[in-house]
Parts: sequence; structure tokens; C-alpha cells
Amino acid sequence: MLNKSLSVITILKVSDTRTVSTILYPDSKNPHSAVVQTQKHLNALVMQGKLQRGNGFYALPEYRGEYKQHDKSVTKCIAQLVLAQLPISIYREVSFPVGLRSDAVGLIGKDGKAICFVLEVANTEEPEYLNKKAVIWKNWTGATDALSQLFKTPVPYFTLVVSGKSHPDMMDFNEFMEVLK
Repeated sequence: MLNKSLSVITILKVSDTRTVSTILYPDSKNPHSAVVQTQKHLNALVMQGKLQRGNGFYALPEYRGEYKQHDKSVTKCIAQLVLAQLPISIYREVSFPVGLRSDAVGLIGKDGKAICFVLEVANTEEPEYLNKKAVIWKNWTGATDALSQLFKTPVPYFTLVVSGKSHPDMMDFNEFMEVLK
């Protein structure tokens, strides 16, 4: 179970115990016990030097944040994507050469059908900042090439997804989750 716990944190990058537990034990009849077991596994990974423990969170060693509201929101979205139980490849906090830094970029799907998406969690961003990102993504002619290089597979198109606020050129995260079903 240590390897599974590490796999989940590797996808999320940073998380609280309850979120990891929900992914590891989605059908648990005793959620409290699942959280306790998960915490034991995460603490063992800290002792092995594979994770770091912060105030209310566990993270990969390279994480330098404090797991405040924005990071919690990004983790929550990624956890929901993982719980869809579709093959997923996801990168968190990705920087691109046109001055873009996205909260998460992912490729999710199965049976030869996948959706590439760029996720922005906008819980504190000003509308102008979110709009600036949408405009850059929409007009950047090298976007699909950059995403293809990132995922090492052809990405002919991508979807901009937003959580927290709305934007006319971005799909609402909850709608995106419905599309995945």
C-alpha cells in the first residue's frame, strides 16, 4: 500500500490525508479507518525520505508551498479527475515559453480517445488575469506542439478548463467532469 500511496501523491504533488484516502479507498465502509491507515502509510514514506510532511499536508520533496487555498483547490480538482478512473497523465504548475504558467495540464481518456486539457483554478485571480491566459492560449499557434512535446504524443487540440470562476472561452470544471463520464 506504500507504493499506491506514493503513486497518488506523485499525481497530486501535494495533498491532505483525507483526499489521498478517498482515492485509495473510494468505497470504504469506514472512512475514519481508511484515513488512519493512509496517514500511517504517508508517515512511513516521510520516514523513508520519499515525501515531506507539512502542516496538514504531505508533498513530494520538491514542493515548496504552504498548501493554502489555491493549492488545495488544484489538488481537489486533480483528485476528482483521478477518481474518474480513466487513464491520466497530468502535470501540475507547468510553465510554457509564451509566459504561461498553468495550474495543471493533463491528458485523460481510454480506448484510443483522449482529451488534452489545460486547467486553471481561479479562486483569487482577477477576471483580467484569467482572460489574459485564455487569450494567450487561444492565439498561441505553437500550443498544440508544446502540449505534444509535453505528453510525447500528438495533441491536435486541447480544452481550456476553469474552476472557481467562469470564462466564455473556458469550460467549467464541473461540466468537464460530466463530459468525462
